[in-house]
Amino acid sequence: MIDDLRFERKWVFDNVDPITLLSNLINSDLHFQEQYEQRTVNSIYYDDRSLKSARDNLDGTLNRKKYRVRWYGENADIFRKPILECKIRYNFYGKKEYFQIKNFNNKIFNEKNLSALSQNINKIIQYKNLLPVSSTHYKRIYLISSNSLIRATLDYNIRYKRIMNHIEDFYISSRDTVLEIKYPTNLDSYLRGQLKSITRFSKNSKYLNSLLNSNFN
Repeated sequence: MIDDLRFERKWVFDNVDPITLLSNLINSDLHFQEQYEQRTVNSIYYDDRSLKSARDNLDGTLNRKKYRVRWYGENADIFRKPILECKIRYNFYGKKEYFQIKNFNNKIFNEKNLSALSQNINKIIQYKNLLPVSSTHYKRIYLISSNSLIRATLDYNIRYKRIMNHIEDFYISSRDTVLEIKYPTNLDSYLRGQLKSITRFSKNSKYLNSLLNSNFN
């Protein structure tokens, strides 16, 4: 399955209460409202041994891909119906491809199952030799504008764990709250006019942050 091409804009707020941001979005001119119940998002990011995906992000490469396995649920140590996602970026444009991972539900997140998952991932992608590098875990609030044209998410309680070579025993926590707004490419001028209070875009990658906060060499 493939998402349509869309704009994806992010803002990062350090040590800001997500409820305050939620209130601001609800009271904005777009009158955001919660679309779904909030849930915990878990992801494992895959890269090659040279960390090309991370380097492309740091270098500002306009056309790049990022692979991750995503599942949902409070217990980050249990895979719940994981999905492989390929996130494709064209500057501020983005879309995703989704791939089913069969026979991998309710598996424990440990070294043995992670190895099996990685073998499965590389079979799906075929020509890639990807390795699990880090995992991220956070709460997500889902929002949609009153005209149903624009979606937004608020991510908070973000935690990272290094898993390259071996799974670390501890998480590193972040104080950031990340706002992401997603909308069709033809609405860019409209959105900028509606969100005048947000004055600049912030570059943010949970994968890149997981590396920077884990002291990767």
